[in-house]
Amino acid sequence: MEIRKENTGYLDIHSHILPGVDDGAKNLKETREMLQIMYEQGVRNIITTPHSYPNQPKKSSEKLRNLVLQIEEEAKSISEDFQIFTGNEILYRESIPEEIEKGTILTLADTQYLLVEFLPEEHYTRIFHGIKRIVEYGYCPIIAHMERVEALYENVDRIQEIIGCGAYLQVNTGSMPGGMFHKKTNYLCKLIGKGYIHFLGSDCHNTTTRPPRMEETVKRIRKKVPKEALEKILYKNPKKLLNKQYI
Repeated sequence: MEIRKENTGYLDIHSHILPGVDDGAKNLKETREMLQIMYEQGVRNIITTPHSYPNQPKKSSEKLRNLVLQIEEEAKSISEDFQIFTGNEILYRESIPEEIEKGTILTLADTQYLLVEFLPEEHYTRIFHGIKRIVEYGYCPIIAHMERVEALYENVDRIQEIIGCGAYLQVNTGSMPGGMFHKKTNYLCKLIGKGYIHFLGSDCHNTTTRPPRMEETVKRIRKKVPKEALEKILYKNPKKLLNKQYI
């Protein structure tokens, strides 16, 4: 499905809005509330990314797809231009390509892109070789909330190397709080300005402790990030993802 036109709103590539699936929305009521907040925050396209862990019971891809169809009906009751897509946040393991082929885990919006989570303490060597393996299978890995990955954060040489291997980087909107002199926010804005961050995602789990925060973050960083760089992560890169194009 193609995104309809330029700048129709934000794409949230990282969300936990499906009810009762993981540690995200507890029930349909909370999902509805999260959808309403996201729409008011300017989000028009959402990829649902419930956690996928190895060796843990999880809903089948078919059940997730059916649940997304149900949630899309809720989204359409808010607005006809609200779109919901399937996906997973996949904790890295070597079997990812094989699991995708079997249909037990989902890529983002049925594209070649996938959202891959590495543990904060993951060794860089494993990250590097893991990304290479995924790319060799023809997929485009997006590293979820890269600011949590200690081996990458504040290491520009490694960031450049991992991007050169074919990885893309996503940052959580909640990781950029307010304050003119907030060190982490300023650093992440510099990375965005240099083109090292490719996507923003809310990583929202609920309406209270981890709510959707898109528009308020965009307003916060707009003066700190060059317009062209902001346009890329907010509109151009998301459009290419949904249209199955390479960035």
